[in-house]
Amino acid sequence: MNKPLPPVEPRCAWPPLHRVERRQEGDELALLTALRPELGWPRQWAWLPVRETPAGYEPLQPARPLREQVRLRDFELAGQRHPGEALRCRLPLDEVPAEPGTGLLCLMLYADLRGQWVEAARRSSSPEEELEAALRAALAMDALELRHAFVPRPEPEEAAPREEGLSFILAACQYPPGLLDARQGAERDPRRAGPVDAALARMVDFTRHTPEGRACSLLLIAGDEIYADASGGLADAHNSVERYTRAYQHFKAGLVRHLPPTLQRIVHAPDDHEIEDNWGPVLRADGQVDHGRWAAPARAAAWAARWEPGEREGLHAHFWHRFDWRGVRFFIADARLERQPRPQSRLMSARIMGDAQWQALQQWLAQKAERPDERPRVVLSGSLLLPRRRSVAEFPGAAAASDAWDGFPASQHGLLRALWRHGAQDVLFLSGDEHRSGYATAWVGVDDGQGGLRVDQPRVRLLSVHSSALHAPWPFSVTEAEAFQVPDSFALMPDAEAPAGPALRCLVTDWADHPGDGFAVLSLRAGQVSVAFERGTGCRHTVVWEARGAGHPA
Repeated sequence: MNKPLPPVEPRCAWPPLHRVERRQEGDELALLTALRPELGWPRQWAWLPVRETPAGYEPLQPARPLREQVRLRDFELAGQRHPGEALRCRLPLDEVPAEPGTGLLCLMLYADLRGQWVEAARRSSSPEEELEAALRAALAMDALELRHAFVPRPEPEEAAPREEGLSFILAACQYPPGLLDARQGAERDPRRAGPVDAALARMVDFTRHTPEGRACSLLLIAGDEIYADASGGLADAHNSVERYTRAYQHFKAGLVRHLPPTLQRIVHAPDDHEIEDNWGPVLRADGQVDHGRWAAPARAAAWAARWEPGEREGLHAHFWHRFDWRGVRFFIADARLERQPRPQSRLMSARIMGDAQWQALQQWLAQKAERPDERPRVVLSGSLLLPRRRSVAEFPGAAAASDAWDGFPASQHGLLRALWRHGAQDVLFLSGDEHRSGYATAWVGVDDGQGGLRVDQPRVRLLSVHSSALHAPWPFSVTEAEAFQVPDSFALMPDAEAPAGPALRCLVTDWADHPGDGFAVLSLRAGQVSVAFERGTGCRHTVVWEARGAGHPA
């Protein structure tokens, strides 16, 4: 006759695998993290009030037993299929200490099953004593093992005075490390990082240890957070778990988890390498659209691994969405997963996004500024809007070989027309994918018939900022600066819905080139936009714009 299993009490406490993302939603914190798959399912969720110190974390009441301070909750699966999946939950805001430098330490309490038959018979300590020992052992861990689990009370989105503006980071394209790329200690000292992790290590150091970095409250990832096709098909995984799910887990459990709580929000726009290189749907001979083998599992994995802590517009429907952050309006576009096939017969009409997203973007552009000092609006897209490729400028049929917006002329020209029609002045378009940093200024206005814009008609200005890769090891994958058509002047295709409208033209006046691996830092204030490209030598900002809509292209 089998003996009944002895009761198993929590005996070890561990922080989660990923950085804890949080956002205030009413009287609750929406939280996002991930369990440690190697430890299985936890028994309880523990929230320990702590104070952050230079040496690590200490309980708010050092003389009081930890078991009396901790807030325990039974762990519920809530639809989880395996421990490595993203974990979302809610926590009452009043449970988070409000004093500066304090917060909650997120811990999971696991059962230690090793030799439980023997230990259960010999164990003399009480469950309370075991809980106390587990919590004290967790607090004694290296501070670097805990800092991604520290949850301070979030500042309101409008906490910063308007004159301080908004600073944020733009990054893209993190090629994964290989077997020989492993380095230890990059989370402590970026000089210890290998080439693959060097830019991410510098980002952690920048956001934690510099005044400019601590002022950044948002990270935008313009695609290719993972490279599912890192070997170009030579040795890529042939199942979706290895190819996508684990790739996201590895990225989020790496150096990214050490980004500080001052970087309150991370937002990601999907792109091609999260499916396969230059992915796009294909029109079959029978007229059906073929999305290929990998599109569906890639989409599911990207959705499960998204950075949004709480629910948002379009839940389980689409990746594009809108939000406001510290006085700036953002539109996160999906310029990859909604593309239409573009055989040569449909090249000039194929769309880079679906109808619902296109209408939402139009409505967003039509919104008028509520205040005269409102900061520029921002659109994030994995694909580059401007400048065009020289090949497309010289031969429109070359658009079929372009993976950027100029490969979809109907969408590119339609967006530029919409900017002019709605008077959407000084919109910032941010992108990745080309593995090259830089920015271009462009103008849209009424064609004067001589390759310029009429000075007596309205015109709008836009800025296209492109971030190079965090790491791009192959030189052939980096777009050459000479491939961009700058300066450029091209007439916009007539609007099929309003063919009687004026003939419009777009002028791209310059391209400031900043090659090399790294990330961009943008600062937006009333009437001013500045950009810096980090390359390991500090961030030297260049003021790109002054005063809304000022000036005129030469």
